[in-house]
Amino acid sequence: MYTSRNILLTTSTDIYGGGEFYVLELAKALRNRGHAVWVSCKPKNLLHEKCGQANIPTLPLEFPPQGQFLRFIMNLREIIRRRGIEIIHSNSNYDRTAGAFAARMTGARHVTNVHSFHSLQHNPTHWVRNHVATDHFIVDGYCVKDMLTQKDRLDPSNISVIYLGVDPSAMRKDATMRRKVRAEFGWTENEIIIGNVARLVPFKGHKFLLTAFADLAPRFTATRLLLVGDGELRGELLELTRELHIEDRVVFAGFRDDLQALYSAFDLYVHPSIAGGGETFPFAVLQALAQELPVVVTRVGDVAAMVLDGVNGFVVPEKDPSAIAVRLSIILNNESLRASMGEKSREYLLNRFTIGRMVDQVEQVYSIVLKR
Repeated sequence: MYTSRNILLTTSTDIYGGGEFYVLELAKALRNRGHAVWVSCKPKNLLHEKCGQANIPTLPLEFPPQGQFLRFIMNLREIIRRRGIEIIHSNSNYDRTAGAFAARMTGARHVTNVHSFHSLQHNPTHWVRNHVATDHFIVDGYCVKDMLTQKDRLDPSNISVIYLGVDPSAMRKDATMRRKVRAEFGWTENEIIIGNVARLVPFKGHKFLLTAFADLAPRFTATRLLLVGDGELRGELLELTRELHIEDRVVFAGFRDDLQALYSAFDLYVHPSIAGGGETFPFAVLQALAQELPVVVTRVGDVAAMVLDGVNGFVVPEKDPSAIAVRLSIILNNESLRASMGEKSREYLLNRFTIGRMVDQVEQVYSIVLKR
């Protein structure tokens, strides 16, 4: 049991993706452990709304335009002083820099999470932030630690790999939700649904999944593909389904917030990300594990750490539709294999990727930096 602390979690993003989900879930878990927690994010975005629904106190900040960065630092400094913040825990680039300098001005500690596979050092200000004004880095995967150590020359002893975790009870498969979603899309229980949840952006690799599905579709006529998410490639991917003659077998559901229901409707899950976009350790795959789904993933970032190849799913090379199609064929052809792989998925999650395990390690980092 750790001493109760005053903690400020920050993120400066507009979207609601994995990093923002992390902030919300971490805030709830820390509060439940007795810490005083606030979240600073943009006002009126989805994270702000969800914090309100969860009764997490927010300190919304509208980030100033370029050239007025000092004003944001001073705003954070005032928040730290008024609330007695001991740890400011940042989660994206803009608030990472401001949080680091505001912490140094007040005597608070600065811990930052790196949720993508990208360098953090692009100018002299970043160098000072990284090497002088940040007490500890938390990264979602070993690939990120290696990159920050080798490319950004950060001290490896100041970097902790903490795999993300989810609440297993919040993502249990629900039969009623399953029937409701399938009815929404006109599907029966006899149809096999392949699912994917991701923004429609290049590094998520949707075109490789669609190409693989086009190979499978003639042989597995009762199979459908459900893509959940929105983004810049929606039009292009819709056109690709027409070119591949699978437009009547693929549903683009857009952005949805009822993920437990959607995953309940899936029978298996595919995450075909490619290198270069920063993919590290997506929550989407963890949620599939929690729902007892077999998973097929690409060997990108630390994604393969979520899969025991041949046990709860398969790991394939990136940009390889044929490999995806072959592994999906194995799973689609064997109902008992789907069931056993699904059971192993949840078992693996419970052993390695729960939110309780994640928060234990985050609290340990807080304890270390506060003792320095």
